[in-house]
Amino acid sequence: MRGGDGSGGNLVTACGGCNARKGGARLADFLRVEPESHKNFFARASHYIWPRILRTLEEELERPARVRP
Repeated sequence: MRGGDGSGGNLVTACGGCNARKGGARLADFLRVEPESHKNFFARASHYIWPRILRTLEEELERPARVRP
């Protein structure tokens, strides 16, 4: 949607409904405001994500949300 490539760091494992709700939002921003999706992502989908990418996501979730201008 935002012109990203097909690399593992850019692709997200999500069901169709979550993917539609996420739209162009960053994954961490989406998971912050969607508690059920957050729970499901880490319970069901996170084992499909490269460990390095997963660590980066977990670190981003620990930081305050970015404010867009």
